[in-house]
Amino acid sequence: MPGFRLATTPLDPDAPAVAACVAAAGAHGVYVANALAVGESLGFSFGAKSALGLCWCGPRGNLVVIAPETVDGHAVAEAVLAANWSWRIAMGPAPVIDALRGRLRQKPVVHRDQVYYRGDASTAARPAGAAEVRAAVPADRDRLVQATLALNHSDLQLDPARVDRRWLYDTIDERIRDGTTRVLGPAGSLDAKLDLGSQGPAGVVVEGVFTFPHARGRGLATALVASALVAAAGAPVFLHVGHFNQPARTAYERAGMAAVGRCRLLLRG
Repeated sequence: MPGFRLATTPLDPDAPAVAACVAAAGAHGVYVANALAVGESLGFSFGAKSALGLCWCGPRGNLVVIAPETVDGHAVAEAVLAANWSWRIAMGPAPVIDALRGRLRQKPVVHRDQVYYRGDASTAARPAGAAEVRAAVPADRDRLVQATLALNHSDLQLDPARVDRRWLYDTIDERIRDGTTRVLGPAGSLDAKLDLGSQGPAGVVVEGVFTFPHARGRGLATALVASALVAAAGAPVFLHVGHFNQPARTAYERAGMAAVGRCRLLLRG
């Protein structure tokens, strides 16, 4: 209605209503639950007597919106913009993401549905090659840059020339140091990779799965993802992928993951 303003409350990680909202969100709440567990509480909840929904913004520019599909997307979008966060990619229910898209001054790079997948050690396949998965090493740095740029271009239509190289190298170096990039192939000439993103009590989020063209058709992505399920030692593992990307979805299902939901994704220009 005209003049309506959403009543918001600063995100309180100790509030039972916030915890219940995150837990009920399933796959979509993993990012937020893990962030709250380490004290990252930038965001707000909304609702009359309990947290019927919440918005959280991570340090890497990820905006996560948890709310029912019946939410007033325009009201939530206005509250997000009023918060003046430096977000670059948003995930959440269609009404909110679509409302945010309508308020952007520039055409977004991506605006589409994503499918969430879930698996764990009990569902993991045992494909050939999984035992050869290793942590990335400094010699892999340039190859990982190539993989990341190629993945961003193919999956997100992001022009490699627009990617900040210093940020990219720093991110890759950090992941090499902390062991969160896993690869297949010889050092310096790897064939495939994935990254372990959000990790914590709610589970692990797999990101950045990529196989170089010359190595496709050998089940490397399946082996990488299956190894991540096993390495999680019983914790749930999640990832999300464009709903149209059938080759990737097939690889994840062969690894032992199952689709558990959807969200809408928006990548700003």
